[in-house]
Amino acid sequence: MNAAPILIVALALTACSTAHAESLPSASCEVHLAVKLTPDVPNPRDAGFLSSLLNSNTAYALRLQREEAGSVIVLDLTGPGHEDSCRQVVDTMRKDGRVVRVDMLGAGRSQP
Repeated sequence: MNAAPILIVALALTACSTAHAESLPSASCEVHLAVKLTPDVPNPRDAGFLSSLLNSNTAYALRLQREEAGSVIVLDLTGPGHEDSCRQVVDTMRKDGRVVRVDMLGAGRSQP
């Protein structure tokens, strides 16, 4: 029995499934946060400061929405994965010595 036809079918199926997987959008999440900072943070608007809150996790981004009274900033956290992935990043932010408190105001979109 010749195995060539079986091999050709197997390769074709693999190529189709790989192309399909690459065409699917990757999961992403967006979470809105209120972050209370210690009073000694000089400029919470500084992009370097905001990225430092991510603890070198370059897959995620923080976007400042506004500053509020009492050293509170409102941020959008976006990145790959579902809401649980963003929650892990928030947990890391809570351990930062410049952060007093992080409140999750709600999740934006979570896409499969």
